[in-house]
Parts: sequence; C-alpha cells; structure tokens
Amino acid sequence: MKRQELIHIHALLFEVGEYLEGDESLPDDVFADYNTQPTRPQDIHRGKDAHKTAVKHLLSHCSQLVDESHQQTQTSTTEMPRS
Repeated sequence: MKRQELIHIHALLFEVGEYLEGDESLPDDVFADYNTQPTRPQDIHRGKDAHKTAVKHLLSHCSQLVDESHQQTQTSTTEMPRS
C-alpha cells in the first residue's frame, strides 16, 4: 500500500474514531493508545511506518467496539420475550 493511501485510510479511521468517542456510553479512554502516539492524519511528512502504527491502533479499538456492540445486540436479542 502506498503511503498516500495509508494516510487516507488513517484520516477515514480517525473520523470514525471521533464519531465513536462522541458516544456517551463508551469509556473516555477507549482510544488512549492512539491518543498517546504522535502521528495524526494531517502529519503527511511522517513516514509510512508511523501512519501504519496509527492505523493499527485505530483498527484495533474500532474492531473491539464493534465486537462489544455485536455481543450486546446478541444478548439483548436473546433476552427478548417471544410473543
């Protein structure tokens, strides 16, 4: 993957992360690992490896949130009384 493509993916995932952080039901430190690393999407001067690391952090956290959401949905669906 080219560096410019990686930066674009970084920017998209950053926007998804911003949206998810707005969810009040999530803990405040969900993206703590990402927030401690120095690379942001607008840091186009940074190397490919820096953006790759940032993308990995964002993907990990987004994936975890989707899995938790799916598990909650499965639990609430199985707990619903049948009519």
